[in-house]
Amino acid sequence: MSIIEGPIFQVAWVVHDIDAAEKRFTDDFGVEKWLRIPGVHFGPETCTYRGQPANYTIDVALGYAGGQQLELIAPVSGTNVYTEFLDRAGPGLHHVAWIPSDYDAFVAAADIVQQGEFEGVGMEFAYVEGGPIGSYVEAMRLSPDMRAMFDYLIPEGHRNPWQ
Repeated sequence: MSIIEGPIFQVAWVVHDIDAAEKRFTDDFGVEKWLRIPGVHFGPETCTYRGQPANYTIDVALGYAGGQQLELIAPVSGTNVYTEFLDRAGPGLHHVAWIPSDYDAFVAAADIVQQGEFEGVGMEFAYVEGGPIGSYVEAMRLSPDMRAMFDYLIPEGHRNPWQ
């Protein structure tokens, strides 16, 4: 039985230089606009990494290639799945993400590597290791406000999976 279903919502890369990564996706792959969110902090009250409280900061950029959401993540401080990936493999494709219809069932059934909440914006996330496929898989729970923000970002003529 599958622990997740539906279309892939997001494809994400971990990078050292978020400016250079945005430029590459814009110039070579046609991503027209980015939403940059610098200094996103996840603290031990709302996030765990490998079963322990986590404390880290990342810079994030979100864009769309057609109807596919792209995320760029540049670690700033702390230890997490992003720094772990950079240390092991260098910059590259880090995860794909789904928005399962039953986020709680996903979390209960999966061996979670990192889990947390983006406080104040209505987003929860949980990562599992990809095992033989490499990288990670992320499940997300999004509030109506987060869904509305993502709907605002998607290019005309495309739609997010919940529409």
